[in-house]
Amino acid sequence: MIGWSLSYLAALLILSGLFSSVETAFISLSPGQVSALAMNGGKRGRLVQKLSERPDILLTTLLIGNNVANLGASALTTAMTIRIFGNAYVAAATGILTLTVLVFCEVSPKQIAMVANESLCLRSARMVWVLSWLLRPIIWIITAVSRSITLLFAGKEKQELTLENLLHHVKAAEGQGVVESYEEEMVRNIFRINDTPVEAIMTHRTELFSVDEDTTIRDAMDQFIESGHTRAPVLKDDQEHVSGIITLFDIARAIKESPESHVKRFSTPPYLVPGTMKAHELFFRLKQKPIHIAVVLDEYGGLDGIVTREDVMEEIFGELYDERETQTKDPISQDPDGSWIIQGDADFYDVSDILELELEHDNRTHTVGGYLLENLEQIPEAGTTIALYEGTYTILETQRQRIVSVRFYPTPKEED
Repeated sequence: MIGWSLSYLAALLILSGLFSSVETAFISLSPGQVSALAMNGGKRGRLVQKLSERPDILLTTLLIGNNVANLGASALTTAMTIRIFGNAYVAAATGILTLTVLVFCEVSPKQIAMVANESLCLRSARMVWVLSWLLRPIIWIITAVSRSITLLFAGKEKQELTLENLLHHVKAAEGQGVVESYEEEMVRNIFRINDTPVEAIMTHRTELFSVDEDTTIRDAMDQFIESGHTRAPVLKDDQEHVSGIITLFDIARAIKESPESHVKRFSTPPYLVPGTMKAHELFFRLKQKPIHIAVVLDEYGGLDGIVTREDVMEEIFGELYDERETQTKDPISQDPDGSWIIQGDADFYDVSDILELELEHDNRTHTVGGYLLENLEQIPEAGTTIALYEGTYTILETQRQRIVSVRFYPTPKEED
């Protein structure tokens, strides 16, 4: 009789450990793992996905099984102890059972499950599915009561996965060495261009290489060679309106045919876009058409700047240089004294990420220079100091009433 009781007790403890490990395995599955199992795990993988989509039923099933096993083990241990040793040893037997359950049925199985969660979920999926149907009436009652209590105290159901949470997961993966820092940055940039307007990444008309439509092909060739550019917008009249796009290849082909002809004759119609268009939308348009450059218009229909495929790609991969370009200064660099040298055209979000600051700004602010002008509200001059809650900015250089570079001293963080 005692032998059978011990066999039953061992079986209950094994069931308790099994339910504990399966619970942890399912909870530790990431959305990516669930999708991968559904695609590559066959029927069992798809079953894992179905169970993961109903966490209320899944957890209730496993908790019912775990608690029944633990309560059964406790009752059986108590009965065996009274029968063999008497009531005086019930407390000691309960303590031993508690320690056994804690080590062999809770902690150890859960640690194993976190390491081998995918394999364990695949192996246990059918068992959990069958139990969930056998216990469905009880599960419905428990789930209804639990949901009511949750809504009463928490006020809402479980939060869905958001973009912010996803980026936190990627950042955590970088910290654990799962992804490289440059990969984490690219993932963040890919999602960020969905909210980045074209005007934030364009080359402004004040820094633009362009050709007048009345320029001869011969003169245009000289201008292209001197500038080092291969494409340029063709301007007309007031230098505010673009009549076409001309490339160095067009110039080279035309110079044999008619070197004294005007550029306008060989230019192609411009591809016009508003500055408010999102960068990712422009990128997909440029992919679908044989267009390398888009002309950005301001709110009055005049030339605001230009954007190329390379400009959009740089928003994801970082600055790209060809053999004719000289590498510019790092947009954000730190000095030994703890201050930061920031270029005025540095991306606003890059500064927020690198310096780990939450900066309040207007939605149209895309660069540090624009952010400071928003707070300065006057013509910037070298030496001007701007004190804000995150720190102090000192303008180092200006050009054409534009901030070129600043020195930033962050406000010391208060120690907890």
